[in-house]
Amino acid sequence: MRVVIFGPQGAGKGTQAQLIAEKTGAEHISTGDLVRAEIKAGSDLGKKIQEYNDRGDLVPDEIIVEMAKPYLKETDSWLLDGFPRNQAQAKALDEALEDLGIGLDAAIAMEAPDEALVERLSGRRTSEATGRIYHVEHDPPPEDDPGPFTQRKDDIEESILHRLEIYHKQTEPLKDYYYARGILVSVDATRSIPEVTEDVLQAVGEDG
Repeated sequence: MRVVIFGPQGAGKGTQAQLIAEKTGAEHISTGDLVRAEIKAGSDLGKKIQEYNDRGDLVPDEIIVEMAKPYLKETDSWLLDGFPRNQAQAKALDEALEDLGIGLDAAIAMEAPDEALVERLSGRRTSEATGRIYHVEHDPPPEDDPGPFTQRKDDIEESILHRLEIYHKQTEPLKDYYYARGILVSVDATRSIPEVTEDVLQAVGEDG
C-alpha cells in the first residue's frame, strides 16, 4: 500500500494516517516530522532547510522530495502525510517514485465543509498545566485539570479561514490531478474517527 493523504487543516489527516498505519503495518511518513528531525539532527539537509525557514521562504519541492526519498524506498507500504500540497509537488513526487521504480496506489482526500472545520479548530483549547488539548463543546476539560486553558493563535477564526483559503487555492486542485490518474479516494471527514478509518481502509482494500 502506497498512499498519499491530504485535506484541509482540522480534517484529521495526521490522526487517520497514524491509525491506518497502526492497523495495516504501513509506515506513516509525515514530511513535517521529517523536516523537524533533520533540523534537530543538524544534518546538511537540515541546515539547508533551516536557512529557508530563517528567511521565511518556502522549502523548495526538490529538497522535500530528496529528504523523503529514502523513506519511500525502504518500505513497501507507506502513507505520505503533508506532501504534496500542490500540483507541482505532486508532479515532483511522481518523478521521484518513477526514479525509485514504484507507483502510487491511492490519493485520499479528507473532505469537510469549511464551517465544520472552523467549529472544530476554533473550539480547541490547550491546558497549560497538562498539555492536553480539549474542545469547548465536544471534549470539555475535566474538573481535575486546573488549566489555565489557552487558544492557539492559528486557531482563531480569522487565521483558520485564511488557511482554508490557501488550501482551496493550492491543495484542493490535487483532487482533479489524482482523479485524472484514476486513484482519487474521497472520504467524509465529518464522521466519527473510527468510521473515517473504516472508510479509508475499505477504499484502499485493507479492510480485513
